[in-house]
Amino acid sequence: MNTQEKNKDNQYNNIIKDLNSKDESKVLIAIKQLRKYGKPESIDALLNLYISTHNSTVKSEITSILYDLKDEQSVGRIISAIENEKYATIKPFIISILWQSSVDASSYLDVLITQAIEGDYEICLEVLTVIENLDTTFNADEISDINYDLIEAIENEETDKKFLLISLKDVIDNLTSDY
Repeated sequence: MNTQEKNKDNQYNNIIKDLNSKDESKVLIAIKQLRKYGKPESIDALLNLYISTHNSTVKSEITSILYDLKDEQSVGRIISAIENEKYATIKPFIISILWQSSVDASSYLDVLITQAIEGDYEICLEVLTVIENLDTTFNADEISDINYDLIEAIENEETDKKFLLISLKDVIDNLTSDY
């Protein structure tokens, strides 16, 4: 590792350290610095801060930076966070990052559908929004498997979420697939 890379790593580590400061102004500056110097790994630190803080300004800044993500490498981190029980209380928010930031989550279609089926109404709504915004071609077998899972979930659902699942199935039916 050369000197420039070490300096960048030190700078990044200092930013992450400042995220955990008790001083609100340091925290807000650190969030702003992550816009320029952040890495996909920063998502975990931001989400940890989001669930631990009661400060609405800090939450708003975190939301803003996450909704502005452009790095496609961040998608895997977001999906991991969605699947992590640690973040269960903010799962709808984390899913919303995928459509708010317009990153491509198409390779995680099966994970998203599972979240919609197993999650509550709000989670299902966020997944529906993500999938409505996908613009890619999918494997026909994958679409068929997902449709089977959705049909089964619709049959077993007895709450208002059933209508979201039906809408989700309609969106899946209209996705472009290769044969």
